Amino acid sequence: MPIGLEQSSTTLKVPQRKATPSDNKVDSILPEILAELRKSVPGQQFDMWFSCLKISSVDESSITFITPNNFIKEWFSGNYKDTFSGVVYRVLNSSREVIFLAEDEALKQSITSSLASNGAHTSLSKLPAYEGRMNSLNGYYRFENFIVGPCNRLAHAAAVAVSESPGLAYNPLFIHGASGLGKTHLLHAINNVLLSRRTIRTLYLSCEQFVNHFISTIRSNNWDEFRNLYRNLDVLLLDDIQFFENLQGCREEFFHTFNALYNARKQIVITSDCPPESLSSQEDRLVSRFKWGLLCSVDSPTIETRVAIIEKKASLMNINLTHDFASYLAEHIHGNIRDIEGAIVRLGKELKVTRNTITLDFIKKVIREVTGIKKSVNIEAVLHAVSERFNVSISQLQSKSRTRSLILPRQIAMHLSRKLTNMSLTEIGGFIGGRDHSTVIHADGKITKLLKKDKNLLFVLQKIEGELQR
Repeated sequence: MPIGLEQSSTTLKVPQRKATPSDNKVDSILPEILAELRKSVPGQQFDMWFSCLKISSVDESSITFITPNNFIKEWFSGNYKDTFSGVVYRVLNSSREVIFLAEDEALKQSITSSLASNGAHTSLSKLPAYEGRMNSLNGYYRFENFIVGPCNRLAHAAAVAVSESPGLAYNPLFIHGASGLGKTHLLHAINNVLLSRRTIRTLYLSCEQFVNHFISTIRSNNWDEFRNLYRNLDVLLLDDIQFFENLQGCREEFFHTFNALYNARKQIVITSDCPPESLSSQEDRLVSRFKWGLLCSVDSPTIETRVAIIEKKASLMNINLTHDFASYLAEHIHGNIRDIEGAIVRLGKELKVTRNTITLDFIKKVIREVTGIKKSVNIEAVLHAVSERFNVSISQLQSKSRTRSLILPRQIAMHLSRKLTNMSLTEIGGFIGGRDHSTVIHADGKITKLLKKDKNLLFVLQKIEGELQR
């Protein structure tokens, strides 16, 4: 079992379902299924992905597996559904529909079912194994799977330090950054390390779960249980605190919870999509407390980090991807890590269905599907559009001249070529005056920064892009 991965002793089951002969053997079915799957899956891949599986329910017509997250769910559905169906048939001696649910989906279904069966005023803290379910242990999100680069080095180091010395290293630890850059991964990684130490009471939950529990407690009026749950923890990990907006009562309760934990020298880790001072809905007294410890950001990964992420995830999915193809993917997928994961999943599905070998055309097809670019633009068209708009000749754009009036149009041409064409950085640089890939990266970064400040330039480039993609 991977480090930090802990099997739950309680499986999530749909209430009031029809019993089957195998119903009382759910716990024994999973090891049998895993043993059969191990025969057809490479050892490293099996340990990384399949050991995280749980069984939610089994009935006469279906069997439902719980996966740590939506990424793994999609990967199983796209690559191993037939394999699962065959294994289930051999283990249970009958055909059943194989269903995959991400853990958060299973959690919501379970809570909804329990509330329905126990009445609308049921407190969430009364639900079976409430704390364990709120922890939503995600075995895939571990420090070993986190690709470290300049964009996240401080956040990663701080998270590791917190997992080793909770309450002593950095308290509170506040991690901020845009969606899909790894904040939740770090929270789960901390949680997985701490859960292996059975003497530490740790709780991971999203802001939405905290709000839902708060609302449920208003209905039940069971405030002692609510406060005891949170204020007796050793470590509280709260994800996406920006969602406290317009919830004054909830913010007030969290303020007192924060004080109780901090004064008891218990660890608090918080994530947000923006730094504390940008949380306009939060009171100053709470924002100031967020700054008592360490603030660190996670930024968009550099191209080198994106290449490393792509190579790692491709390896875990048993996709034989060369460094050149990984670099090409990294150059053309500029979004967050979730976009990169989506591209790798799509690549795996395409390979499964078509049984093709990986070629440049194959990679380009996946990129078009993931990014939604409808038309591939050639670099000659880009240079022509830029030369007309900025009143310079194409030969000047391709020249070695560093005249000030040529630098901006040339950088714009490189930026648009990287964004709209299927050419690599080296190919773009070579076409525009024999420059190397680092020059193209610098030009692209420079224009990207300018566009955030200069609305007129943004309008001009949007107009050029629209004309090129007609």
